[in-house]
Amino acid sequence: MNKDPFHPYAARRSIKDSLIENNLRRCEIDSAPPNQWSKHHKLGIPASQFQTRLLLYIAGILFCIILGQMFRLQIIRGAIFRERAEGNRIQTHIVKALRGIMYDSSGNALVKNIPNFTLVVNAADMPDRSLQAQEKIATQITELTQGNYQNILDTIRTSIQTGQSTIIQNHIAYNDALPWMIATKKIAGVHIEVRYGREYLAPDSYAHILGYTSKMTAEEYEKFKEHQYLLNDDIGKNGLEKYYESSLRGKDGYQNIEVDFRGQQQSIISDIKPSEGDNLHLTIDSVLQEYLYQNLQQIVQEKNAPGASAVAIDPRNGNILALISYPSYNNNTFAQGISQEEYDTLQNDPQHPLFFRAISGQYPSGSVFKPIVAAAALEEKVITENTTVGSTGGIDINGTFFPDWKKYGHGSTNVYKALAESVNTFFYLAGGGDNETSIGLGVDRIYAYADLFGLGKETHIDLPHEASGFLPSKAWKEEFKNEEWYIGDTYHLAIGQGDLLVTPLQVASYTATIANGGVLYQPHIIDHISDQQGNIIKTMEPIIQNPQVVSKDTINIVQRGMREAVLSLSGSARSLQQLRVSSAAKTGTAQFGKKDVTHSWFTVFAPYENPVIALTILVEEGGEGNEAALLVAWDTLQQYFK
Repeated sequence: MNKDPFHPYAARRSIKDSLIENNLRRCEIDSAPPNQWSKHHKLGIPASQFQTRLLLYIAGILFCIILGQMFRLQIIRGAIFRERAEGNRIQTHIVKALRGIMYDSSGNALVKNIPNFTLVVNAADMPDRSLQAQEKIATQITELTQGNYQNILDTIRTSIQTGQSTIIQNHIAYNDALPWMIATKKIAGVHIEVRYGREYLAPDSYAHILGYTSKMTAEEYEKFKEHQYLLNDDIGKNGLEKYYESSLRGKDGYQNIEVDFRGQQQSIISDIKPSEGDNLHLTIDSVLQEYLYQNLQQIVQEKNAPGASAVAIDPRNGNILALISYPSYNNNTFAQGISQEEYDTLQNDPQHPLFFRAISGQYPSGSVFKPIVAAAALEEKVITENTTVGSTGGIDINGTFFPDWKKYGHGSTNVYKALAESVNTFFYLAGGGDNETSIGLGVDRIYAYADLFGLGKETHIDLPHEASGFLPSKAWKEEFKNEEWYIGDTYHLAIGQGDLLVTPLQVASYTATIANGGVLYQPHIIDHISDQQGNIIKTMEPIIQNPQVVSKDTINIVQRGMREAVLSLSGSARSLQQLRVSSAAKTGTAQFGKKDVTHSWFTVFAPYENPVIALTILVEEGGEGNEAALLVAWDTLQQYFK
């Protein structure tokens, strides 16, 4: 009703109107839902308004939580998650550098790089690395390759632990590689890589020189990982492959590759090309190397010998012209993945084909040591070129008889005849005297001159695993054998017997020193190193270890004595008179542990007037020096100077 105060009835509302209004309010209250009867009505707040406010409060709280989480993820930890997201989208793949090639002295390749299809797993490309996912992948690969399930599972776990791609199977045949490449597109984190392995083109004759490459062991990885090696990398294991690893290896490149959620390649984003390794150019003459190898093979078979070795050096600079150890092995077997059975066969072979006899074998020298004793005695004035002794078959010292190899002796002998016929009596007296009329060199001076000629220590050839040989001394015998040094020990040493040990390389080295007039060079097998464009980046200049070991007059006398071994009618190397060129030589027959069995030594240089080659041959258990070893040397030199 209008409440206008000027209305005549405003102040007097009817009782009827008041009753009707009160009844209407009661009806509203009675008809309202029970839950709207709340205390809020007593406060005068409608229920619908309260519900709206409550919903707004909840929405506001949720909004704040979401906003805070977005701030944390995008602002506080945004950089971390962006990096992770990018890592999931872009993967870095290493592109292996090709190893450098090795060439002989004529430029013929001795090794080449061949494709190697490899099945690898890379945990970085696996979106799910759970145990269940690992087992599923291992099962799929096992079915594909017919490999060992547990080994494959272990390989997957290794990749997860190291964060590096890990090889599941190496050297996959081409016929298998293509279908496997297609099949692995459905397996996250697994793919075929095309790497490169080594193929050696002269696997037997060059095996010990070149060595081989093979997958790194865990121990090698720990040693080399700081030089950017990866667990799956091949590394030089022996020979030049090992010694010149840093030159041959090159520098790896890499690709940044976009991948999908399954880890499969979509596109290449960036590509840094690898730098190939440098090339090695050897001093080895392949014609000589192959011919020597064949000759050693033949003599070992004829003599039923355990093995043989040969070393040829250019006396003018120390270049190694040939380096043979027989029997040998096929280094491709190692480079392309040797089985345990194959390895055990090589290891258990009684002829020890893996043993590099030429530089690692240590043998009693026999009479090839006598030129050093002659040089020492001449240099120390113990003898002159005119000194003579009577050889009657041996010498008796205090009741102990030391024999000549010739039963009734050689008669009157000077240094030339002593070297030509290898007269023991002469060297007994030159080395140890007779306790009455002559003193001799004595062990200390023999030791000192042997050291000057490079014995008892490494030559430092550029190959691994060189042996040092052994020079006995008084102090050594007293300390290790608890015995004093006797004159008989000096006699044995003076003819290259007793505890003296040498390597074929050492004998060839000092033979070259005698041949060139007294200069001791460090033997080396690399002439120069070039890059992939053929530019020479390093030349191996000759290294002189001693510019004049003994005087030239002394060297001339020793040279003439070795020449007489060829020219004399009774010289131990007289069969070399039939060579096309002049030569000088020394034979050696070395006794060792087996009774009545000797090693056959022969060392020679030619041409006599201007030597270009010094050649040393050793045939184990080959008999006398003028038998097996001389035959190999004669045939080889005849071919070399053809």
